[in-house]
Amino acid sequence: MWNSLLGFWDQYHGLIIGFAALALVLFVNQLIYRRGWKSYPTREQYLAAHPGSATAGGIVCAKCRQKAAGMAVASSGRIYRCTWCDTELYRIDRA
Repeated sequence: MWNSLLGFWDQYHGLIIGFAALALVLFVNQLIYRRGWKSYPTREQYLAAHPGSATAGGIVCAKCRQKAAGMAVASSGRIYRCTWCDTELYRIDRA
């Protein structure tokens, strides 16, 4: 058993060390930058801050006046963003 593990280590030790280092860097990145993450406003908060964004055709971006498009977020709901200027507008949480 030990011979097979040593053979595996001899063959793939560079990949194992590389993936471990990458995992460590990504973990430290999460610890450092998670404090700076922001929460997107809800639709009601966005419309309160930008009252002219509500139109008959839907909600438009306050910056460039293009229609917002939704992007699904896994198990969280949707984030709506402007397709023209790539600005995140608001979120709708899954109930």
